[in-house]
This record gives sequence, structure tokens and C-alpha cells, in this order.
Amino acid sequence: MEITVITASYNCQNTIEETIKSVLAQSYGKWRLIVFDDGSTDSSPQIIHKYAQQDERIKLFSHPDGKNLGLRETLKKALSCVKTDYVAFLECDDIWHKDYLKEKLAFLSQNPQAEIIFNDVQCFGNEDRRKKLALFNRAVKIYLNILNPFSNAYNLNFPLMAFNPIPTFSCVMMKTALAESYGFQSPFAPMTDYYLWARLSFKRKFYFIDKKLTRWRLSEKSYTMRSLADKKGEKELAKALKTLYRKNDNPILHIPKALLSLLLISGFKAISLVAKPIAKALLGIGK
Repeated sequence: MEITVITASYNCQNTIEETIKSVLAQSYGKWRLIVFDDGSTDSSPQIIHKYAQQDERIKLFSHPDGKNLGLRETLKKALSCVKTDYVAFLECDDIWHKDYLKEKLAFLSQNPQAEIIFNDVQCFGNEDRRKKLALFNRAVKIYLNILNPFSNAYNLNFPLMAFNPIPTFSCVMMKTALAESYGFQSPFAPMTDYYLWARLSFKRKFYFIDKKLTRWRLSEKSYTMRSLADKKGEKELAKALKTLYRKNDNPILHIPKALLSLLLISGFKAISLVAKPIAKALLGIGK
């Protein structure tokens, strides 16, 4: 089976080469990498073009006249170029383990019903952010085990009401048809993935591989990190999520779920703020 990899690229000259090399280094070789540039003004398009000339599996696309149209439109255009049954996402500053695709395909052969597969990640880069996310990710894994201790298939509808348990787009492989049907419609572009997972969660299960197959770069200059200061955008996303749940939820269960989600958020904040030293000891995270 061939897998298409989508990378949305924008001004990533310092990271894109390492990202592409991690795809080239895959132990599973039946892949096609689509890098869609969103009007970069640095040397990243030239770097990508160099690799596209060296390996025909790598394709570079861009918007007409090299325009910058934003992440959502770039992902839509990239997805329209996909011809395979499954698509994997890789952000332009993240890195895959050499067996990323091999592990995902092996998992799929054992779980052919899986439509959305995500994996554990290894954070690197900004140290403060890395420690916080290491704590959060460990807590999420414990929560998933509690949610369904006998299977690797999860109904994430309730947790997505409170937080996004899927660390980064770069750890997800999914059915292309699902991505096409549900699309990239988040009102807050930096969290396009969060809104997509929330929409899917009403009808689809998510499958988890408990292996660190993705290296998630945490940089102050990254698109995601810069977006953390955009409180207006986060509020718009929160409002859109509330509307989504009101429209699609069971009306009898909606209010109890909403209240429980607030308790869940409070619990995670308590872990990360109030009980950090105790939580680190309990969760086995070093200083």
C-alpha cells in the first residue's frame, strides 16, 4: 500500500530539510510526499525543490503567483492532490522515526477497521514547554488507559470537549476520504486539527499506538507556539466547539458532559500547576 504524506510549508528553511530527510529515511518505501508551500519568503522552496529533483516521490506545490493563503487553504489544496486511500500529516518542523510508516502499516494490517491512527510523541526544543507537555502527555496516556483499558480504540468525543489528546498533526495517519469529507474548517487556523478531530469524534473511533514515532519540535518561532498568544482565536475555537457539541450531542447527555468536561479541565490544570512535583514523581517524569 502506498501512503501519501502531506506537509504544509511556510518559511521553514531551518527545519524543512530535517523533516524531508526523516521521510527519505523511512524503512517503508512506498510513499509519496506532497510539500505544499504557502507563499514562503525565505529559501525553503529552493530547499524543497532540491529534494524533489533528487527523488520523484517528492512533489512541491504552491498557490498561484506564490500567494500566502493560510494553513487551512494550503491543507485543502494539498489534500486535493492525494490519490491514496490513507494520508499522513507531517508538519514542516517535525521529524518522524524511521519506522513511522512501517509501524502504522503493521498496525493497520492487524486492525483493518482503523480509520484514524495516532501515536505517542517525543518532544524536543523549548525546555519549559517540553517539561509541561511531557507531564500532560503522560497524564493523557493514563486517562486513555482508564477510558478503555482493554483496547487501543477510543471514543474521544468526551475528552475532545475539554482538550485535544492528540499531540500534533504529525502523529496522525487517516483515511483520505474522511479528511476530504470533514475538511479543515476550524475558525482558528493553528488548531485546525483540533476542530477536525472534534467533528470526527461523533461518528468515528481513534486508534492509538503507544510508541514515540514522532519527534515534535517545540520552538518559540513555530506557528503553533506563536499562536498561543492569540487569545481571541482560542476563544473563537472554544465558541465553535460549543456550537458543534450543542448541534450534534445527545441533548439529554450534553449538559452532564459539559459539566464533566469542566471538571476534567480543572483536573489537568491541577496536575500541571498545583501538584506538579507530586505528579512528576507519580508519573515518572524527571526534572
